[in-house]
Amino acid sequence: MRNTFRGITMKKTIVILFGVLAVIAAFSAAPLAAQTADTGIPDRSYKSWSALPILMYDPDIGVGYGGKAKFVDFLGHKESFDLILFNSSKGERWYVFTFQIPDIEIRQGKTYKISFDLKAEYDKYLNYSYYGVGMGSSKDNESLLTHETKNLQLTLGRGFTPNVIVEASYVLRSIDYYDFREGDKGYLAPELLTLEKKFAPYVSLVLRFDTSDSQIHPTTGVRLMFQDDFAAGLVGSKDASFNRLTVDFRKYFLVFGAKDVFAFRTLVQYVGGDSIPLFDLSSLGGGGTLTCMRGYSLNRFLDKGKFLANAEYRFPIFWRLGGNAFVDLGNVWPSLGDISWGKTAVDYGLGLRFYMPDFAVRVDVGFSKEGMGLYFNFNHVF
Repeated sequence: MRNTFRGITMKKTIVILFGVLAVIAAFSAAPLAAQTADTGIPDRSYKSWSALPILMYDPDIGVGYGGKAKFVDFLGHKESFDLILFNSSKGERWYVFTFQIPDIEIRQGKTYKISFDLKAEYDKYLNYSYYGVGMGSSKDNESLLTHETKNLQLTLGRGFTPNVIVEASYVLRSIDYYDFREGDKGYLAPELLTLEKKFAPYVSLVLRFDTSDSQIHPTTGVRLMFQDDFAAGLVGSKDASFNRLTVDFRKYFLVFGAKDVFAFRTLVQYVGGDSIPLFDLSSLGGGGTLTCMRGYSLNRFLDKGKFLANAEYRFPIFWRLGGNAFVDLGNVWPSLGDISWGKTAVDYGLGLRFYMPDFAVRVDVGFSKEGMGLYFNFNHVF
């Protein structure tokens, strides 16, 4: 039997993939091996490694266990290998492998001709929640489903200056929804029953202006990112057609002392298109980078557009351990003319950070009028 994805053959997908990569390779005529001193990256050894076991509890996913390891510059090309293996007692299965050359921290604040990132990710939630669309959706209208995604992301980038970076990605993606069932209040959203498996690759273009001093633990500087995600038949997506625009601004500065940091972020996003996969809508809730509202459940609010603001005070405690206090607020809307600011959601909370040489571990507890959320993940939210 031919290996096909809902009408598009694997052969055609591979042709599209290499075609996109050939176009974005025009960022630089230099091969990856040509990372020399003229890139602005010092020609020295960056060899290091970090490993950490994972053991945590979250009321949404149960007891979580696994591990994370990162190896930097073991091949002598400023590369890094990063692996996360995670399971939970209530049914999350999250496995991620990332290869970067140069490593994202090594190329931070440098001019470089070309970077290459490869990320393979499998994420399966046995108990994924859906509450409806809009700020008026009720927490009592929770429906449950199994949500499974498989991603293979290839990214080429160029640091035109130490602060201006352009990246282009092609993301091969399969989305599967099944096992629809009622939530605790006995509600099952009828729109879920129309969902089906989708093969929905997309192209992502990013322009960043970044003066921050670190990707792992920024203490000063600003980051401004413009991102456009595009899915259509032109890029091999037969089951999705959308355009998602995101503007993300972040500011970091020192307060009180040399290690006390105040961080602030605002984000605006809008998704338009004829066929938008349900969870590709603008989302708020949980502890994700682009959805972060830590007093609300994952996917608590969904719609075409969203506004998100996060503020954190990060402070040292002792050795590698630090803490933070935060406030999050956000709103979703179908169009700019339909924003209801009076329905803006707010949460607040406290967290801990444990700093490893090559990444940080974070645990946050957030509170809102809908309850408490506990989140465990890696690196700062923003």
